[in-house]
Amino acid sequence: MNKYGVRSRSGMWFMASLVAGAMAGCGSGGDDGKIFGTGVGNSGGVGGALAAGTCASGSLPLASAANFGVLAGTALTLTNPTSVTGDVGSPSITPAVGPSTLVGTMFDSGSAADLAVITAAVTDMQTGIGCAVGRACDFNYGAATDFGGQTLAPGVHCVAGAMSVGSNLTLSTPGVYIFRATGALTTPATVTVALGGTATAANTAIFWVSSGGASGASIGSTSTFLGTIMVDPGAATLGATTTLLGGRVLSSSGVTLDTNQIAIP
Repeated sequence: MNKYGVRSRSGMWFMASLVAGAMAGCGSGGDDGKIFGTGVGNSGGVGGALAAGTCASGSLPLASAANFGVLAGTALTLTNPTSVTGDVGSPSITPAVGPSTLVGTMFDSGSAADLAVITAAVTDMQTGIGCAVGRACDFNYGAATDFGGQTLAPGVHCVAGAMSVGSNLTLSTPGVYIFRATGALTTPATVTVALGGTATAANTAIFWVSSGGASGASIGSTSTFLGTIMVDPGAATLGATTTLLGGRVLSSSGVTLDTNQIAIP
């Protein structure tokens, strides 16, 4: 089949109703048959700060990394069948066939062109992280912080240490949320991060940025998470049956998935 477009495989694990909901209202603003939606940094995006983000303000600029639902700079491991809406890229993908259901394009070590795409996307992700780190903090947290259950405003939330979502979190005010930590992002099992109030996928963008020597991300099993997870240089893991809609898992290192559902904005 054509390199671009829908790739389906036998024995697929696929929750059609969730994907339909995630893609509702998505446009086709991209070229080459790729999937672009109403989220952050995509060519089919909405107006205002979400679509016009720069290094200084608005959404974080992801450039080519915005096309990826999953990006792993070193290795991607799929422990059990997983569904991804968005591109998937890594030099090493186990199993080699990739996600059981993929609406997008898989880039691996099969060609020099694929490897060049992966390298460029990782660089673009690291540029986005650099932009997040360079922004002024609107909210400062002097130690490891649990955002679970808090009432939070849009802006740059800077954590000097690890950050977690230890219980359900609802973001109710439209805008750009950047959660930035020098430590890892973690959650326990069965946690939900959701939009409420007047915040919608069309007017709200969420970024979880973990960078530095203690970086990493581990989202607990059976959770529902929102936003783009960006990790450098650490690895990222989604627990079993966890759903990430309106988001991405981007790491310059490894990514491990297990019976997950992922759909880009």
